[in-house]
Amino acid sequence: MPTYTLYGLTKDARVPPRASEYVGYAFPTEVTVPNQFGGPATRKVTTLFEDAFKELALCARRPACDNHFSGLGGGLGLSALLRDWKMYFFCFAPQGAQNTWPADDKNITYAQVVGTYKATSLVEIGVHLCALRSAEFLAATILHELAHVAGAPGASAEDLARHAKGQLTAAEFRRLHAAERAIYACGYRAPLYKKNVIGALDTIIGGPRRIT
Repeated sequence: MPTYTLYGLTKDARVPPRASEYVGYAFPTEVTVPNQFGGPATRKVTTLFEDAFKELALCARRPACDNHFSGLGGGLGLSALLRDWKMYFFCFAPQGAQNTWPADDKNITYAQVVGTYKATSLVEIGVHLCALRSAEFLAATILHELAHVAGAPGASAEDLARHAKGQLTAAEFRRLHAAERAIYACGYRAPLYKKNVIGALDTIIGGPRRIT
């Protein structure tokens, strides 16, 4: 059974780390999803996470999914991550945009690993309101972030700039696409799987705790 806490909603939740561009804050009890993100709908946040983790448990039973995670370099299958790791989630947004739904998905970071502690099998993950539009979307978002914990590399600011200009080689793109590819390997397809997305390093968000 996965062990996780939600800042503001569950006991034993950690205070979000400070970040220069994105600010961590407590999850609301429920979210009202606007039309542009599949609403209108009101969803209880704890239920969203419960349902998302049920989906992740099903994903972990897929050999292709668990094998993709195991091959990312950290020796961790998705089943092992869900079984052995403790996950601390907090809501986050650009400074001044807390508890606010943007007009669209453009330039939104859905989630970010900001701290990974292998010695204690613990990870801190910030989640944007936009990722709470549905349990399925949240599950796919968490998959991407857990793939980074399992060893999927992230892009530097230079990589992201080159990617925006179409300058990454095919080999570079495949390497930096590994976290997003985990979503595909675990059975999801577009629009949850985004074939042009590459993972980003936590330092781009300004997180003070390096991924190790």
